[in-house]
Amino acid sequence: MKHIALILIIGCVGFCLWGAKWETITNTTHIYDLLEMDTGYYMGTWGGMVFVSKLNTPGIHLEAINKVWTTADGLVSNDVRNISYIQFNQSIWLGSASDGITIINQQGMQKLTTELGLPSNNVVKIVEKGSNVLVATQMGLANYYYLEGVNFPLQLHQYNVQNTPGLLSNNINAMELASNNYLFISTDRGLNFVHLDSLDVDDAWHSLSGARVKNGHKNKLSIGGDKLIVTAPTEIYCHSIDPYQNSWTHYTSANGLINQNFNYATIDANGDLWVSYGTWDEDILAYNLTGDILLTRISSEGAIQHLNKKELGLGTKCISKIICTDDGIYLCSWGDGIFYQIYPFNPAADPWQQYLQNTIGFPKIRNIVTDAQNAIWFSSGAWSIIPQRKSSLGACRYKDGIWRTYNLANSPIHTDNVYTVEVDSKDRKWFGTFYAIENASPTGWKYGVSIFDEVNNQWFWITHSGMYQWNETTQSYGGNPIGTAQVLGDTDVGINCDKYGNMLIACCEDGFTVLSPEDEFIRNFTIPNSVRQAVEYSYHNGRQYFIGTHNDRGLVIWNDDSIPESNGNHWLIPDPPELNNCEVYGVVTIESPYEGTQHWIAASNGLFMWDETDWYKYDTAIKRYKYNKNTHNWENNILYFVDEERLFGSVRTTPTAIYLDPFNRIWIGSLQHGLTMYDPITERFTNYYQENSPLLSNYITALGYNPEEGKLLIGTPEGLNTLIIGYQIKPETQLTSLKIYPNPFYPEKDKSISIINYPSGTLPLGNNKCRIYDSSGALVITLKENEFARFDWDGLNSAGKKCATGIYYVVVMDEKGNRKTGKIALLR
Repeated sequence: MKHIALILIIGCVGFCLWGAKWETITNTTHIYDLLEMDTGYYMGTWGGMVFVSKLNTPGIHLEAINKVWTTADGLVSNDVRNISYIQFNQSIWLGSASDGITIINQQGMQKLTTELGLPSNNVVKIVEKGSNVLVATQMGLANYYYLEGVNFPLQLHQYNVQNTPGLLSNNINAMELASNNYLFISTDRGLNFVHLDSLDVDDAWHSLSGARVKNGHKNKLSIGGDKLIVTAPTEIYCHSIDPYQNSWTHYTSANGLINQNFNYATIDANGDLWVSYGTWDEDILAYNLTGDILLTRISSEGAIQHLNKKELGLGTKCISKIICTDDGIYLCSWGDGIFYQIYPFNPAADPWQQYLQNTIGFPKIRNIVTDAQNAIWFSSGAWSIIPQRKSSLGACRYKDGIWRTYNLANSPIHTDNVYTVEVDSKDRKWFGTFYAIENASPTGWKYGVSIFDEVNNQWFWITHSGMYQWNETTQSYGGNPIGTAQVLGDTDVGINCDKYGNMLIACCEDGFTVLSPEDEFIRNFTIPNSVRQAVEYSYHNGRQYFIGTHNDRGLVIWNDDSIPESNGNHWLIPDPPELNNCEVYGVVTIESPYEGTQHWIAASNGLFMWDETDWYKYDTAIKRYKYNKNTHNWENNILYFVDEERLFGSVRTTPTAIYLDPFNRIWIGSLQHGLTMYDPITERFTNYYQENSPLLSNYITALGYNPEEGKLLIGTPEGLNTLIIGYQIKPETQLTSLKIYPNPFYPEKDKSISIINYPSGTLPLGNNKCRIYDSSGALVITLKENEFARFDWDGLNSAGKKCATGIYYVVVMDEKGNRKTGKIALLR
């Protein structure tokens, strides 16, 4: 067993910095690798690295979860393919698929990439021997070593076909180090072996022959006791770790294995062979498992046991890796977390224990909406009939710290490709999707719309042939259609509930279907001047309906509060040509304190605003342009001040999401440079991107808001970020102690000081008061609670005059009379 005593540094830890305002949530249920330590378990996932501590009893326990590390904490990538503990300096090396290596040690985090000599950023395996670390990549092997007193690894040598004649190929796909110090390497042209003492001796590199391993296949290797196991797609070979022995043991379906592609195999301490099934698709990061059998065990005596989905406590997802340790056997699954058995156990009868982290169900977030119970819903669909990378994994619900995922495997939802979630006037959830094609889309995917009635626990499915209810007995949508509800087409990507409870369903290629709050058919309509009717978005503000297409017509406005009609008189085509043949990502309406009603539009051609008279465009060079209808040109309207923050931090990029928060501020996500907030009162932009914020990605895919936690929800392709922006609904809490920062307070530099209720971060319900006194006991000012449920002070007294340098006393009292005090050192 390995020991570790390092401190994992995660960046800013100051109370007033990222840790106080930001949160990072990724999907960590899809496991590549697991490293067992004395202190706990490190898991490599596609959402970062997870650490779970051990309790007094063996095994993994849900309540013991400690930490998740992501790119927001300094990792080179969230896609952590392999984890290795380096005993020499007590560090952990994390290999990624395309971004190199993260090294975590007592000094913090280091990055090792091709810029620092790594042969390739696609890291396959990392092993240690003494002070040397061997790194296998898809462009050869590198040997690093540590010098005493030197914290960063130094490269000793690289091994490739150009300088190592015995190496069969630079494209290494697996590597294992046996206890006898023989290094086994699998490449796309066969198997190599070499003794560690002879790495620099050309004649010491040999091919391991005898296994009928086909060239071009990415075969996997494992070491089980004194055996080397080679897993090919349709064959498994076992050989002694002594490479000079000639005998191989060969396993195929003829030996009792299932006639499917093998994914991974290894041998446990009892000599039993364990085999998992599935085919890996690197393009979409998914396994294809055609049957119901997840795992096969062939005992050392030859007895065969097949384990099906949901048998003995297992899940439904492919077993990505099997790890045999001194304590037991661990199964890394692709979506179901970790399963484990601790020795001694009866593999034929004892149920597997599961660790499944409570987290969001997928990395890439397509849509975010909050329902009437303040539960948050996320979708993960794509504009595609087939699964996309880190996407097409259903819908997910968050409420009170609990995550639940809805997909074909665990619910009556009609598809895993959930493009849109919308909440209707009865708090039912509507799930829209892109078209599904039989024999092209995954098995089980359907077109149409699912409806989930949480209150009555009922599911419905609407297609162009009608609306059907889920039958628990038959486990299907059967029987006759209910009512008159139907949709116009099969690709129902955009769903919007208007201000009157009507449901507008955007049926790409066909137009819109409108259903009443009682699920009765009202009408279908099409939009003018659209060749393909590729509609995907609609928004109703009580004055107009804004409709967007997928690179077809662009933006179209029904300039009336009535339900749109195909040939009605209220259609308005925007004047600017940029709003034609574009994609519309969202529209919000605000009341500007200076300019009245404004409609802001995030589109693939830019950020636009319409005040119902003129059109404006916001940009990085000029703050605002105005469209001249006579000359058909954009003219300068408002310039930036010299020190003013510019849209998207002056980076030319594309708006991809837009959201109006409860405090009348507009948030705009971008394709390449994070997030911008526009405050209509100050008329200024504030920017958040990876260089100044712990964002998972600079590509923002969706935005939403959690009113109970006061958090802006920021969807990305890598997961979810949250940022506290103010409480619409304050949670119940008590006045405990005051946290005042920055303290000492420099008004000219810090602008303001924050006084918060610690540790909850929010003040109690009701009317809270904060009074500040000077050292003589005179009242300086009485502060009002702000939208963040805290108090801020700018160093001025009640008359607006600057307070002098000195000590000031803070008294906070809640509605019940509870009181807490603190001190401020003000320095000018």
